Amino acid sequence: MRRDHLAETLLSLVGPVDRAASAVGDLMEETSRRGRVWFWRSVAQLWLRQLGRDLLVAPIAMAASSAAGWFVYMLVSLVLSFAAYVAVTIVWGVLYVLTHHTGFELVGDLLRIRFDWPPIPPWMLYAIQAAVLFAIAPFQVGRGSRHFWREHEVSLAVVILIVWTLMAQFVPFVGIGIRARPSMVPVMVAFVLAGALFERFRPTPASS
Repeated sequence: MRRDHLAETLLSLVGPVDRAASAVGDLMEETSRRGRVWFWRSVAQLWLRQLGRDLLVAPIAMAASSAAGWFVYMLVSLVLSFAAYVAVTIVWGVLYVLTHHTGFELVGDLLRIRFDWPPIPPWMLYAIQAAVLFAIAPFQVGRGSRHFWREHEVSLAVVILIVWTLMAQFVPFVGIGIRARPSMVPVMVAFVLAGALFERFRPTPASS
């Protein structure tokens, strides 16, 4: 990726795309004279200034959206956790049938091999729910934010980090043996941002 395109992409995460392209264009004109180090230092300074400006444009709206997103996250987590539990139970049951009520059982009897099929281990259910709570559900929330906060992804992530840390403290989400604690919020926000960026830069199929 060319450095001007990379710089435009970084600046477009904290402001309008056209403004990012204009700013990078101005910097590129001076790069041949001032050098690459100056260019990236200027991009970093501009990025931080734009981030601060973006956070001040609509802080209440971002905070309200982040608080609502917490409850959306809880709902998505419950739905996905239930779906994952059902899927694992079905797969576990199918494997049990294959090893006890099909030709595999006859082969096992012939070879005097016994298949002891235990219940679903608790650690597996815990791992699945942890993946849903701390990665999959936040990623889906981030994907849904594209309709409201496009070109403001980083600013929204900063606000979500603050608001969700408070929400996890005062309105905690408790799953099956797992609680979304404030210390886990940075991980969740990272996946929210990843989901938003995935939708932002995902290639769209060309219309016929």
